[in-house]
Amino acid sequence: SSAPEILINVLENFRDNFFNGPEGRVPLGPSTIVGSAAFNMFVIIAVCVFVIPDGQVRNIKDFGVYAVTAAFSIFAYVWLLIILLWRTPHVVEVGEGVLTFLFFPMLVGASWIVDKSCKDVEGTGILAAEMTKEELAELESKIRKEHGADLTEEQVTKFLQVMCGEVKSRAKYRIAATRAMVGGKKVRMPTAIVERSFTGLARLARQMTGSVGIGRKVAPMAVVPSDRKSGWGCDEGRNMTMVFSTTPANMVVIQFSEIKKAVLESVGSVTLGVRRSGDVSLACSVDYKSRDGTAKAPGDYMSVEGTLTFEPFERIQTIEVHIVDDFSYEENEEFYIDLFNETCTSEDPLTKVSLGDNQTITVVIVDDDLPGVLSFQEDELHVVEKVTDHEISIPVMRKNGGTGKVSCTYRTEDDTAIAGTDFEAVEGTLEFAHQEIESSIKIKIHPRGRYELSEHFRVILDGPIKGGAKFDPDSDGSADSCILTVIVEGENVSRERVDRLMNTLQAKWQKAKVGHSNWRDQFVAAVYVNGGEDGDDDDSLPDQSPSMMDYAVHAIAVPWKVLFAFCPPTDYCGGWLTFSVALLFIGFVTALISDLANLLGCVLEICGAITAITLVAMGTSLPDTFASKTAAIQDPYADASIVNVTGSNSVNVFLGLGLPWMMSSIKWQVTGRDADWDRRYAKDEDIAVDIRQGHGAFIVKAGSLGFSVGVFTVFALVCMGIMFARRSVYGGELGGPRITKWMTAIILCTLWIVYIGLSAWKALEDGC
Repeated sequence: SSAPEILINVLENFRDNFFNGPEGRVPLGPSTIVGSAAFNMFVIIAVCVFVIPDGQVRNIKDFGVYAVTAAFSIFAYVWLLIILLWRTPHVVEVGEGVLTFLFFPMLVGASWIVDKSCKDVEGTGILAAEMTKEELAELESKIRKEHGADLTEEQVTKFLQVMCGEVKSRAKYRIAATRAMVGGKKVRMPTAIVERSFTGLARLARQMTGSVGIGRKVAPMAVVPSDRKSGWGCDEGRNMTMVFSTTPANMVVIQFSEIKKAVLESVGSVTLGVRRSGDVSLACSVDYKSRDGTAKAPGDYMSVEGTLTFEPFERIQTIEVHIVDDFSYEENEEFYIDLFNETCTSEDPLTKVSLGDNQTITVVIVDDDLPGVLSFQEDELHVVEKVTDHEISIPVMRKNGGTGKVSCTYRTEDDTAIAGTDFEAVEGTLEFAHQEIESSIKIKIHPRGRYELSEHFRVILDGPIKGGAKFDPDSDGSADSCILTVIVEGENVSRERVDRLMNTLQAKWQKAKVGHSNWRDQFVAAVYVNGGEDGDDDDSLPDQSPSMMDYAVHAIAVPWKVLFAFCPPTDYCGGWLTFSVALLFIGFVTALISDLANLLGCVLEICGAITAITLVAMGTSLPDTFASKTAAIQDPYADASIVNVTGSNSVNVFLGLGLPWMMSSIKWQVTGRDADWDRRYAKDEDIAVDIRQGHGAFIVKAGSLGFSVGVFTVFALVCMGIMFARRSVYGGELGGPRITKWMTAIILCTLWIVYIGLSAWKALEDGC
């Protein structure tokens, strides 16, 4: 996300022959970095604070990493002041340039060390792909004990995806935001993300207690406050829960026992626990109500609404929800139940009742109506030609399930047997009715009077499969398709099977073809609004037709989409080719934007420094704004929306300025001053005499840049203080009560406006 800011400085560095900007003009690059940092720090965080629903909070989970990036983000701009104003005014020495660049790996290394140490101590959940075989076997056993021993592998996999699913990355949020802005192919984001895995909790339990009690049920993703000290405890249902915090005696906290629960569609009903902690001597009540997600009431579950009442010393109440079992195949669906309107009867005015972090539970319905697996009976079919034309029937099997109506496409493909000469080409759609387990494809074979020769062609089943069925991954064609090789032989030829080497080669051809098709799909997606289809990440989510805004922005962006479709997909060279070509495209756009920004500033009579901190800075940060907004709403934590700001602001300085400044300082140290350098700086009294009369150096006039950096640094410290205060008072950096959300957003936006005003005033005063 920092590539545009970095490249605009690198490109300016080469364009201006290693000077800091054209002669007599302020360069865009350095001011863009400071302006972008200000927009990120103030506006993006203000948006993230404001968009959280009233009363909800999002806190930073990996606070150690945030602390590191926050410290570096402040230090980066203090370091600029040290270089430009205090240590060697207006001069960047080789050591300063190199050290600025080296701060980047220092930042990455420090963040990694803190992240790793925190995870080792806290025992946070791990992904299924990172589990050992013993851990995976343990988790599978638990799933089968809780949901039935006869679960299929596919159903167990779905539970694993719910319990140990991977958190959506910052990159995915940014891609989704960018595509939404330009009417591109939508990236559908889930409405909830798994908090932690059972295996991570089990591992922490073994570290703290030596073992997990045999025969106990371990509740995944159950993290609840308690009036006990931190440790492991078991509730009345023998469910093991992790206790992280202490609830004051005059405080009552009500919340669900789990943040997420997965159940089979055929379970009938699911019972959800609501736990009360703190002062349990009082009578309390809380309202609850179900809310649709991808699962809809009453088709997938029966909606519930009511009030739970806790009598004195009663800690647990339950909510029962009926799950509707149908006979159609569906992807995993989820709905939510919210707690609200918590009340407590107490004569003590200091006693407070509030909802805990788990005030909303996500219930994931795992479908058990398997549509089956499609395959041919064998990978090869031998056919003996007859004297006249004859028709053969090729059976297609549907195994391991028969729920619902499914269909796929089929076609023939020439090899040594040629359509029209050896057989009649066919293509179409093969359909299976509900509970139908076999169908057939009919093909006409033409005689040729073969003696010892044999020819073969292929019958291919491919997608997309409708109805949720899959292709047999063990068949020829793997999971992407099913391929049957039909061998037409003469009557007197022995029926020997063709060597399997051909099938191996066909698999390699198919792989190459997928890569080519993927690249082709990029051009298709570039030409059509929203990529020509409704999303590419989650078919279980409801379809959304393109809006008028999608059509409008697509019409504007389509030339750029087609141009950037030439960037190769990640199928090639392990993704490195994509990475390299994408950087070239970003460099091209950055160079174009840099020139256009200069021209726009010239036409509007806006100086370069003001153009950089406003138009260019906002342009580079706009996708991050929408990405952070989406992440703030959908993630249970604030990491993806806030830590990106502090990390990006640090990287912009260490790479965006460190790299070109290091190159330029080394260049002038090696080559020494020349005529152009003398014309610019030999009579500049702002530069020290020993520099003007010496060997020459890389000159960066502080001017309005130094002032802008100073103002931003002070305001950034204020912003950090506000975030720490919100964490202390409300338990999280984002969200909170409506009034405080408004106040925080207004204060942060005001800081940005004042920063722009002061920086513009200084730039105009300096005659930019």
